[in-house]
Amino acid sequence: MGAKKYPVCIYRKQAGYMQVDKYKNYTPTAFLKDRDFLRWQLFNNKEDALFWNDVIEKNPGLRLLIEEAIILYKENIRFNDFNMSDPEISECIISLQNQIRHKKKKRNSKRIVLGISAIAACIAIIISLPLLFNKDNDVQDISTFARAIPDNNDLYSSDTKLIVSENNTVILNNSESTIQYEEDGIKADDNHILKEESAPYNQLITPYGKRSVITFSDGTKAWVNAGSKLVYPAEFSKGKREIYVDGEIYIEVSEDKKRPFIIKTRQMDIEVLGTKFNVSAYETDKINSVVLLSGSVSISSNTRKKDIILKPDQMYSGNENSHTVQSVDASIYILWTQGLYQFESEELANIVTRLERYYGIRIECDPDISGLKCSGKLDLKDNMHKLLEELSQALPITYRQNTDGSYTINAIS
Repeated sequence: MGAKKYPVCIYRKQAGYMQVDKYKNYTPTAFLKDRDFLRWQLFNNKEDALFWNDVIEKNPGLRLLIEEAIILYKENIRFNDFNMSDPEISECIISLQNQIRHKKKKRNSKRIVLGISAIAACIAIIISLPLLFNKDNDVQDISTFARAIPDNNDLYSSDTKLIVSENNTVILNNSESTIQYEEDGIKADDNHILKEESAPYNQLITPYGKRSVITFSDGTKAWVNAGSKLVYPAEFSKGKREIYVDGEIYIEVSEDKKRPFIIKTRQMDIEVLGTKFNVSAYETDKINSVVLLSGSVSISSNTRKKDIILKPDQMYSGNENSHTVQSVDASIYILWTQGLYQFESEELANIVTRLERYYGIRIECDPDISGLKCSGKLDLKDNMHKLLEELSQALPITYRQNTDGSYTINAIS
């Protein structure tokens, strides 16, 4: 029997549409059959948290019952594939029933346990949640999910972080970490994570001073520059492949004509089938850029009526209001993956920003000289002192290292 398709429900996001009082007579198992409760546990977003806080405030007697329901949810609802056939659903129900029976005997607990009918209802409700577990859709719009992530200054951390779920963050200490998504799990430096432990969306946070290389589940490979955040599904859907980027990556996309690869940023979407290109899209930068090495890419934006198609050795530069496309030597723009930085008539302010990110060291530049332009190549394997010395030989500037390890650049007096 083929995979069973389930209709998509419309979830009413606004708490005002929900009936808080309906939960007065709920039991823990009743909560596990409530799609709003399940959505709260699955996504744990701010809106749902506020709503359920309101439920508890208006019905204080429900607090212990809700806590019981959360415990039951975490112990028993652990599926990661809800695009299942009827026999597969039945098998999961039997498995869950056996697990719960075993836990009950082992602990001799008086805790309420899920019966087979409640489990079946839970599965049916979870499958019908909007855009959650139908693999033909993403769990949630990736841009909405990425932008809702709170900014907790992880980019200033000393370690790279791979967030595979709410309760599982893998700390990577290497200066250049390697992450690979394989059929049986996730390899991250010396760590191995089971895919069952992964949430629908994963996050890779590469702080200033660090770099990463990630191979996605489809074989697409991306080099991640310092100060970058990536959000992506642990497993791409059947219809498309999407990731969200805040920062800079060089990416080699595995060709799949049936599934376009889309990179989303704050300002633009880039769609490809199979190609090699560099994206610089730090949300703190005014200008974002795309440089194409091979293949073709289509760049779209909400502020433009027509998409822009790039050819090899072309660079797109733009913001929300304007853009340019020019011919370049594309190979220059990916030298950072080899520890080199080459620039042509680049403003000192931009050079300083790139060095700050790459090394994770703060550099204060006198605004009066920030517009000075320079051309050259820097070896990023050298220390900061040597690089600034080389810049001071090309420009009328001087520099000093401060007691806190930062640097200050001024004009020669």
